[in-house]
Amino acid sequence: MINLLITISQWAIPILLLCILGFGRIKKIHLYEVFIQGVMEGIRTTIKLTPYIMAIFIAVGLFRGSGALDFIAYLAKPVFSLFKISPDLFTLGILKPLSGSAALGITAELLQKYGADSTTGVTASIIQSSSETTLYVLSLYLGSVHIKDSRHSLIMGLTGELIAFMIAIAIGPLVATH
Repeated sequence: MINLLITISQWAIPILLLCILGFGRIKKIHLYEVFIQGVMEGIRTTIKLTPYIMAIFIAVGLFRGSGALDFIAYLAKPVFSLFKISPDLFTLGILKPLSGSAALGITAELLQKYGADSTTGVTASIIQSSSETTLYVLSLYLGSVHIKDSRHSLIMGLTGELIAFMIAIAIGPLVATH
């Protein structure tokens, strides 16, 4: 069974490329020209999105560098200690909606500090994989198309983040090996 899956995964992309080339040939589409147009459009999109990406990176850097994140984590520490949960997970929960790369860095630190099979390590991994960078996505996508009123997007996105965080906190200790 494993060999079959390996074979399928090795041939999936070459077969897909052959299908695309065959479809283009049948439909008489000039694939190279279409590809070049797509690349040019991608470059324009990247240039258009760069200010929004930079704004998020700067905001996250200021949030961490100012000590605000550490202060909020300090305030939450008694609540987390009451439930025997590592306060470091709170830092991850706060950063995850802002920046995936910052959250990944925190997760890597937690895995190195506590171990991958520890309760904190497993819970951090669940948090990392079960939620989205809501504020990053909203600012990037809504900003790039100049939508001023996001309606309920922010509230619903952050509600989903909170639910994912609470479920991760509940499930992490159940699946950790020690």
